[in-house]
Amino acid sequence: MDNTSRKNRNFSIALTGAMGALTVLFAFTRLGMIPWFSGASITILHVPVILCTLIAGIWAGSGVGLIFGVSSLIVAATQGEGLDLYFVNPLISVLPRLCIAPAVYFSFLGFKKISQKTKFFPLALSYGLSAFIGTMANSFLVLGALVISGAIPVEVMFTVLFSNTLLEAAAAVIICVAVILIKNATISSKNKKSKFSQINESSSDSTEK
Repeated sequence: MDNTSRKNRNFSIALTGAMGALTVLFAFTRLGMIPWFSGASITILHVPVILCTLIAGIWAGSGVGLIFGVSSLIVAATQGEGLDLYFVNPLISVLPRLCIAPAVYFSFLGFKKISQKTKFFPLALSYGLSAFIGTMANSFLVLGALVISGAIPVEVMFTVLFSNTLLEAAAAVIICVAVILIKNATISSKNKKSKFSQINESSSDSTEK
């Protein structure tokens, strides 16, 4: 394994750990729930999974998705009431969260190809649409599992999809695009400084000679 591959692997592991820890914090403290109108709330618990996938790839994202799912299961088993108790079932709490990373990853690959072929489809839009699809996939699969288990009727599923889920998707898009653009801008700035330093060093060497 060369030095670049080792650095990438270490970065993926570190990012997975950081995003996993953030997910656990959000899940157990309810900080991942944003109060909304009429007593409703929107969740951003899925955002670390999407971010990790977009930054470090499908395996890192799947790792955070697993942490998300297991955290949901544990919270349901220890703090759950009413509908939350259904999340003790891993087919409801864990499996849908494992599907977030593949949904985001393969969506982004497709959108990235489109972005490379046309100037009217910026890369930032690829990030945003992938975050939107990842959010919708999470909600659709969780709600679908709840319908199959008999916890909620189909009508409630579609009501939630067209109310809370759209808000959650909007929040995910804004957060993910902002974070990734800032990250890319920071890396670009560092690369420019590095190249500038190399030019100055070369100029100094030439002057000395």
